[in-house]
Amino acid sequence: MDKLVPINIHIVIVNFNSGEWLSRALTSALEFSDAIISVVDNASTDESLELAKSLFRSERIDWISNDNNVGFAAANNQVLKNIDSDFAVLMNPDCEIREGTLTEIINAFDANPRYGIASCRILNEDLSLQPTCRRYFPTPWSALVRMLKLNRLFPNSPHFADFDYGNVLSVDEPVHEVEAISGAFMVVRKRAIEEVGLLDEGYFMHCEDLDWCKRFELAGWQVGFVPSAEVLHAKGVSSKSRPVKVLWTLHKGMNRFFDKFYRKQYSLPLRMFVKVGIYLSFITRSALAIMKSWFKG
Repeated sequence: MDKLVPINIHIVIVNFNSGEWLSRALTSALEFSDAIISVVDNASTDESLELAKSLFRSERIDWISNDNNVGFAAANNQVLKNIDSDFAVLMNPDCEIREGTLTEIINAFDANPRYGIASCRILNEDLSLQPTCRRYFPTPWSALVRMLKLNRLFPNSPHFADFDYGNVLSVDEPVHEVEAISGAFMVVRKRAIEEVGLLDEGYFMHCEDLDWCKRFELAGWQVGFVPSAEVLHAKGVSSKSRPVKVLWTLHKGMNRFFDKFYRKQYSLPLRMFVKVGIYLSFITRSALAIMKSWFKG
């Protein structure tokens, strides 16, 4: 299997306080692709950017430093609006691609011209599957179930099902269409971006991936999933130092997603009930995060 992908790809990595993981991500991107790589740093306060710059002198890497943290969507859009490649890869700084990852995904695009965006198996550091790598679109009810963790209280009840496809996924499964994928690693066809538009910068972080997949669907594009390809994702490396802010952006993003796509489908009382649930979830989870940090301290 060839290590380098012989087509025009542009990899975008948005960095914020990812420590040595940024260098690990760049190592894998340089080794297993011949892509141009743009690193957009959102005003990191650690040494991740300086370390990476000291280790990599490659002309394939373009360094962009923002004066403040503009968010995930806006930082990616800084690059996406100007790319001239056939495909863009949005890759978190705490990810590592593997040999053949991009080749397998590009082959899937070639086999299905209606795929506008695609991803693959995303693994934790212990090589277990991250169920969020493929998801159904959340409904107000399923999101409430997830945020209040009712699916854990009633694991066998179909009424409290989560909006992930589950954590059982064989590498031998064929390429297939899903509703949504994870923003940790997304490969996007440029022609589809031109039709669908850039990421919605109204999301600071979280839910912009769901929003994009929904807009791809509404525009007639499909979301592909390639089980034979894989990416390692350390999940949450950049978020550990600011758990409450991250939780706020997650819940705020979910609220925006529902207002944007479900406002006309659900009654006002139901929408208000879901909004109350979202903010109760934020308060509860933030309190738990603060208590956890106190005990660690």
